[in-house]
Amino acid sequence: MNEVADDLPESGYAVVRCVDMAVVAIFAHFPDCERSIMYRRGADISFLPLQPDEIIGTPTLFTQMLEKAGYRIT
Repeated sequence: MNEVADDLPESGYAVVRCVDMAVVAIFAHFPDCERSIMYRRGADISFLPLQPDEIIGTPTLFTQMLEKAGYRIT
């Protein structure tokens, strides 16, 4: 067994960073929804359910999408 198993909870869920196998988040309940976004601030974890028509992206992503569609961004 590898070293990440020592940091895993006995029950619940854990988010493991693959590059170094570090446990970065532990939480008791997984969201009961089709889609959600997870926020982590230190040890605090929260999930925000997403509606089917919601799109998540950075301002850069949306700017690039508009430019590819032929819009000029000023």
